[in-house]
Formats: sequence, C-alpha cells, structure tokens
Amino acid sequence: MGHSNYQLSDEQKKELDIIAEETIKEIESKLNGHIRDSLDPYNGREFDNNKFTAMVWYIGEHIATY
Repeated sequence: MGHSNYQLSDEQKKELDIIAEETIKEIESKLNGHIRDSLDPYNGREFDNNKFTAMVWYIGEHIATY
C-alpha cells in the first residue's frame, strides 16, 4: 500500500475511524448477503478473520492506487 508523509490530526483520525467502521460493515454486508463463493468470509459457520482481513487489505491497496 502507498505511504504518505501527511500527519493526520486526532480529530481527523476519529472521523476516519467512523468511516472505516461503516466501510467494514458495508463490506461484510455485501460479502454475507450477495456473494457465496470464494469470497465468503466464513469457514463453515465460523468467521475467518484472516481471510476477511486479507480481502480488506486488498481493497485498501486497490483504493490506494487512485
């Protein structure tokens, strides 16, 4: 993922935390509600946090290229 020398303020971080949480919920919703194949973040009935984290990192890297 790309890096930046810009330093975020505590207030900016708080606002971005909210956006990040909402984004994660949206990703979970899309994965759980619409996609039931290799993107399914569940291993049987258990949530596979490692797989989900890898998918979120991949999306973040893709976004960082813009």
